[in-house]
Parts: sequence; C-alpha cells; structure tokens
Amino acid sequence: MPEVITYSLRNDQRHSDQYYQDIVAFRDRVLAEMQSRTGGLIDAFQAFIQSSGREELRSGAEYSFELLTLGVLWTVYASSAADLAIAPANALSRLAKMRKQSESLKPAIDWLRGVLISLFLFSVERGDGAPSEPDLGQLNLLLKWLEASGDFDEEIKRLKAWREFLISQPFIKAQEYLTTAIDLAAWFEQESLVALGGYTSRVETFLAEKYPAYRWREDAVFCGRRRVEYHLNMLGTEILNQALRDEFLRTQRKVVLLPPCMRAKQDGCQARPTPLGELCADCTPGCRVHQVTKLGEKHGFDVLIMPHELSVFSNGKIKPTANGALGVVGVSCPLTNVAGGWETKDLGVPAQGVLLDYCGCPWHWHPQGIPTDINFGHLLRVLAVQ
Repeated sequence: MPEVITYSLRNDQRHSDQYYQDIVAFRDRVLAEMQSRTGGLIDAFQAFIQSSGREELRSGAEYSFELLTLGVLWTVYASSAADLAIAPANALSRLAKMRKQSESLKPAIDWLRGVLISLFLFSVERGDGAPSEPDLGQLNLLLKWLEASGDFDEEIKRLKAWREFLISQPFIKAQEYLTTAIDLAAWFEQESLVALGGYTSRVETFLAEKYPAYRWREDAVFCGRRRVEYHLNMLGTEILNQALRDEFLRTQRKVVLLPPCMRAKQDGCQARPTPLGELCADCTPGCRVHQVTKLGEKHGFDVLIMPHELSVFSNGKIKPTANGALGVVGVSCPLTNVAGGWETKDLGVPAQGVLLDYCGCPWHWHPQGIPTDINFGHLLRVLAVQ
C-alpha cells in the first residue's frame, strides 16, 4: 500500500470504489440539507445574479456550494484575517499576482512570499474562534487574507459576487445570511467527519508532526489545510461534476489532463511537450500515465500531462473551443480540483473532476515523490465509455 500523507480514497482498501459510493450518498444528503436551510437565500441570490447581469445563471446546487464554501473559509480563516495588517496583505497580494506572470522571477518571488507568509499568515496552531458577530467588514478582511495567501483565486471570484449581494441587502438581513452560511459550515464539518473522516484521518497527524517544518515555505497555507477543507472540496468535485455533466457529455473531443505526480519517475520521463501539455512517450510500461494513455487509445479520448500548477489550467494556455467541441477531465488532489473545474468553466470548457487516490508529489508532500494513482473504473464512468 502507498504511504498515506494526508488523505487516501482507498482507506486501507485495495481500491477506492467504496469512496465513490460514499461521496455520492453524502453529496445527495448535503444538497438536501442545503435546500432545507438555504432555499430562500439561494433564490434571492439567483434573482440578484439575474438582475445584475453578472453571469449566466447557474444551478442552485452550485450557488449553495459557494455559500457553504463561504461558511467554511470564514470558520477556518476569519480569526487570522482579523489580525492581518494592510501593508503585508497588499505586498503578498501583489507578489501572488507577479509569480503567475513571470516564470523567471517565480523562484525569487516564492522565497520572499515564504518569508512573508511565515511572518504574517503562517500558524502551526491556528486557532478556531471566528468572529461571533459576522458583518461585511469582517468579510472584506477575510477576502483580503485569502487574496494574500495566493491559494484561493477561484473562490475569491465567487465570494466577491456574494459580497456584492450582501451589500445590496439591509444590514440585519446581510448579517442573518452570513450567520446562515456559518451555521451551515458547522453542520457540514460535523457531518463530513462522520461520512468522509476515514479518508482524511492522516491530516491531523500531518499537521501535528510534519507541518511545523513548512515554516518559510511559499506553500505553507496550501499544505496547512484542515480536514473540513478536504471534505469541502471532495463534495465540490461531485457537485460540479453533476452540474456540468450534460454539457460535458455533448462535447466532441474529450481530453484527460493528468498531473505530473502520476509519472512512474519524476526524472527521466520522456514525455513530449505539446501546446496543451506533455504527451506520453511510452517509456515505462508500468507508469500509470502510460496506462491511462493506452486506455485513451482504446476508448477514443486524449491524455496529456498538465504543466505543474495548482490549477488545471495555467495562465490561459488552454482556450475555449468553438461549438462546445472540447471537454476536459481534470485529475488532481481534492485541494485543487474544484478550483480547476471553476477555471475551466470560466474558459467555456465543461470539465469533470477525478481525484487522485492519494497525494505524493515532490513539490508539496514528499521529498522524493510518491507516484500517485486514480481509480481507472471511475475514470471510464466519468468519460461514459464503460
């Protein structure tokens, strides 16, 4: 069995089939609970979106998940956000944007961000205790903190729409809506621990034993995520998959983007570069990338190794294809999969997410790297070729 660093969809089993049964059942239960708790609020938000013309109206399930995301991020980070000074917040936000614009400056920027993150954002023992009286001022502080971290770009886009909606409401009503999101997050944290906690049992051990060594690293915030954040993103992948399913199935060409951590060897891989990612050169028969590529040849889908980024698409390298011709399956760990799905949707490309059974990349989790894996049967079901 591969080493479990933070999470494993296999949960000491040979495969992850049970996880996919559990997450679908949990998704349906959470959606029913969110409808019960927030139905009127979501209706009001959808009416606001329609009247503002901000975007094409999306499903109530997607907006409910955004509200849950707001509640979870508030619960985890609001207390830290209240303590962040303006100057370091602005500096970190500028550096986060710069690192995405310049590959040559990225190493130096990452070093500087690591220093600033450790001084102003990093906390080995991050406390609970979000502000008890939520208001728009505290929401602004939270958004500023998330922006400074550099790890929540897609979440921020959506939470800014919620901020605009809340600003349009009377003060008491806005406060009531924020409280609803926080209460929903509290319910979700407790229920997700029961439903999904077996798959994330090593997160607490990692945070206690290994995470202190992440001080001065640029990825300290990313690697310090709580169990509830893993559970949130596991749920989010299923909700987005369901919302985008029909549009994805109508696409003419399917492309599976695999992360580089699935390669059998990090050094010596002979994959050939293409504009969309690297193409497997069949150098190692036992490599999981090679095996997925062979499945693609058999079933008529393309397979590429994505560039190393936290999101499925980086810097707009993949553009929308006319007439809905391109559909993408993005494979990644839970902490990045939802953001990748949101990003591809913004590009006009319908995506489906598939989670790595466990993490192991050398950039974040393991010094030498552990080749990662996926559930091949689930991948084929997502592609509707089984």
